Amino acid sequence: MDKNDPNVADAVAVLRETSNSWVAKYRREKALLGRASFRDMYSAINAVSGHYISFGPTVPIPAKRRARILEEVETAEKALLRGR
Repeated sequence: MDKNDPNVADAVAVLRETSNSWVAKYRREKALLGRASFRDMYSAINAVSGHYISFGPTVPIPAKRRARILEEVETAEKALLRGR
């Protein structure tokens, strides 16, 4: 979304709420805590959420951070395909 879009703050709020729900749901599952897929997704979610907490909903995620987040998501997807 463009940072000047009037809906960006609402979209970030929904993103953070969804992220918090995901973490709350899966963090309780002891069997998942040691899995690579959980670790990488948790790290990506934490990076996105932390960015918006620190800088607010209108500041775009910097390219370097965005690349790292996307890499973590891709690694998590690969781990899930391998059953990890």
